[in-house]
Amino acid sequence: MSIGLLTDSTADLPEELYKKFDIEVIPLSVNFGDDTFIDGKEITPEDFFKKLNQYDEQPTTSMPSVGNFIEKYKKISNKYDKIISIHLSGNLSGTLNSAKLAAQDCLDIEIYPIDSKSISLGLGFQVLYAARLIEVGKGISEIQNKLSKARKSLLLYFTVDDLTYMKEGGRIGKAQAFLGSILNINPVISISTETGEVEPLDKVRGQKRTFRKMIEIGESRVSGKDKAWIGFAHGDRKEDMLKFKNKLTDKIDSTFEIDTEIHEARISPTLGSHVGPSVYAGFIMTDIDLS
Repeated sequence: MSIGLLTDSTADLPEELYKKFDIEVIPLSVNFGDDTFIDGKEITPEDFFKKLNQYDEQPTTSMPSVGNFIEKYKKISNKYDKIISIHLSGNLSGTLNSAKLAAQDCLDIEIYPIDSKSISLGLGFQVLYAARLIEVGKGISEIQNKLSKARKSLLLYFTVDDLTYMKEGGRIGKAQAFLGSILNINPVISISTETGEVEPLDKVRGQKRTFRKMIEIGESRVSGKDKAWIGFAHGDRKEDMLKFKNKLTDKIDSTFEIDTEIHEARISPTLGSHVGPSVYAGFIMTDIDLS
């Protein structure tokens, strides 16, 4: 039985991987005032971060409708017998709920909606892992089990200079405590793979110490592991992200005997609406088994 794969536009994987594994993508939308843009189709990350300076109000986002999902599922079902539908955290967006409602309406199609409990490459890694498991012939049940184990090993962590976007977007959750921090405190924030919600990891004074903390967290996560997928992403902080990427990968290569696969992304306009331009992030997933 053939298995198709659907994710959403917040997965932040490169276009060549979507094409290679025939992964369908359903887009969210970004709203600047009365102007609406379809993520990845009518607005790119580059366009988005330029527009942030052109509008007075913070952008908002819209999830795909149930009808959008039904249309996608029907398209995929013309080619595949079953569909795995993996999406950004259900506690951060209603996208997963739309997927579930659409699946209930498509009684003639076998659909398996999955909550990644993550965002960006945290979601993207799970989608890529599912694609590779499909490629080697794994069935639905085994893919679900392996994804569940891999998700527990996944770390998504990031830092921002400006928490305004997270505060205004209502996605700050347990990191609310950081809003009262004194000047020059930089938060290190995670997305819990248990709850799919934003939670604080640490707060550090100054960008240099924050950078060292980001490296330290990454090193501790791969210690004792034999394989890791490592990702790096940013909003509008490419230089800082590359510095972080180069330092962490150099430290890992020189310290650990570990097989690594490295990915890099710029976050989608949808995610950029909620975290702003000052973000750079790391992603580490270690429980990867294609056997």
